[in-house]
Amino acid sequence: MPFSDFTNPYQNPANIPQKYRQHINLLKLFKADGSYVRPAEDPVTMWALQILVEEYGVPLEAMELELNSDFAEGTYQSGRRYQGRVDIVVYDDRYADSIGNLDVAFIMVEAMEPSKKVGGTEGEGWVDHLNRLNAYMSASPSARYAILTSGKHTVIYRRDLEYPRKLEIIGDLQKYESAREAAKHSFYTVILNPSEPDGIQTGLTPLTRDKFREVLGDTRSGCHSILRDNEGLQPQEAVDAMVKFLFAKWYDEQATIDLVKQTGESRAYVFNVIAVCSSVRYKKNAGMI
Repeated sequence: MPFSDFTNPYQNPANIPQKYRQHINLLKLFKADGSYVRPAEDPVTMWALQILVEEYGVPLEAMELELNSDFAEGTYQSGRRYQGRVDIVVYDDRYADSIGNLDVAFIMVEAMEPSKKVGGTEGEGWVDHLNRLNAYMSASPSARYAILTSGKHTVIYRRDLEYPRKLEIIGDLQKYESAREAAKHSFYTVILNPSEPDGIQTGLTPLTRDKFREVLGDTRSGCHSILRDNEGLQPQEAVDAMVKFLFAKWYDEQATIDLVKQTGESRAYVFNVIAVCSSVRYKKNAGMI
């Protein structure tokens, strides 16, 4: 696992490579004079951040540091809540609004002092940081992975998406696949093409009446029939499910096209279709799922 062999290379902030020191997303690490805001923990944050970039392929643009979070830690009378700061949030950059803002958290990282013992119960120790990380994850509907590290010891967790959504220890992360990387091998990608209307090649095929009935209707292989006959949904429930699916599909297409127009970069749709063994299956076009 890349999260090992901690030598505290960035104890002195002057040793941080310029591409990190000067990046707008990392400015919260430093005071005006260039020193760390939190000298004990910030070198660990910087070390973990570089590993995410160099070893897992996470773009710096998909990260945010010191993100304020409103959460409840434990059970308190009167519903008291606390303000905390997530050390690193990694967003899933396939999900962006029409102007490119990211708000779908994917990985959360909690860094602590290297001197703190694993499982230690001292103040601001391992247990406190783990509880805090649990609270951050609970407050986010989308975050799937969590990392707790002191540099000398690192644990990676995956959140169970089913109730009660507990954190489960796993061995390692898979590579992060950004929207830019996904566009290089996706079957359906939006690209700039001056010969197409609006200068955009969408790769989409208009949905005809016959194709609509074949894919979504009451034919044997149609989605409505599958939802009704195989999944046991009532006809109205099957229609409701299909409407939600179609809205998600439409939103994905429109948001992706808008982003390509804005950025000029090719992007893959979030949802894709690939052929496998002469059949067709739907696959979420992503890494680390």
